[in-house]
Amino acid sequence: MVPKALKEQTPTGRPRTGYRRSDETRSRILEAALAEATEAGFQGTSVARIATRAGVAVGVLNYHFGSKEELLRQSMVGLIKDFRSKLVFASGANSDDFFQRERAGLLIYLAYLRANPSYAQLAEEVRLHDPVLYQRGVEAWIKDFILRVRSAIKEGSLEPAPDSEIRIRGYFVLGAYQFLDRLIESDPYPGDKPVVDIFLNMIRSGMGFRGARETGATRSRVSASKA
Repeated sequence: MVPKALKEQTPTGRPRTGYRRSDETRSRILEAALAEATEAGFQGTSVARIATRAGVAVGVLNYHFGSKEELLRQSMVGLIKDFRSKLVFASGANSDDFFQRERAGLLIYLAYLRANPSYAQLAEEVRLHDPVLYQRGVEAWIKDFILRVRSAIKEGSLEPAPDSEIRIRGYFVLGAYQFLDRLIESDPYPGDKPVVDIFLNMIRSGMGFRGARETGATRSRVSASKA
């Protein structure tokens, strides 16, 4: 008879017949991995340290994930899913203006970076050690960006543009997003409002995104200035 501890040590991370993965154990391991990534960097830690922090045997960690590389991938996928679930509120923001919806999404992102300091660091490690997964995430973001812009064009809050141009603009916007974590950590940090205002002004003026129509608030300001 093979001891249970040995049965759980599978190098592939695939569950064997008769055994189901424990969601609670997986969650503990992922939380421990993120904590280690924050403190020492994912490549600077070890499976043994992650297992110890999670309170499980190394064999149990291997049973669920198979390798540290797979644990890195799953950690990043989990963070992305968590972040995207929060963006649902931004996509449903009570506004018919593209820039106001982008403002809501950016504020959520800034708050998420503060609450999850390992997010940006883990993304950088994925870029270095799993470029295929990283590029897959980039393409997913660009695809979502194109859909957001298309929707804004359809509703009349942005001028029409071909997908090829929208895609290029999306890469520039994503590039600006990538270093916001460094800005948050800078001293002094100017605060979310000026950061978001400058970011959106940059997109509006420098990226070719000019609203196809003025909002009521904008018309009111213009009328008041002419009075």
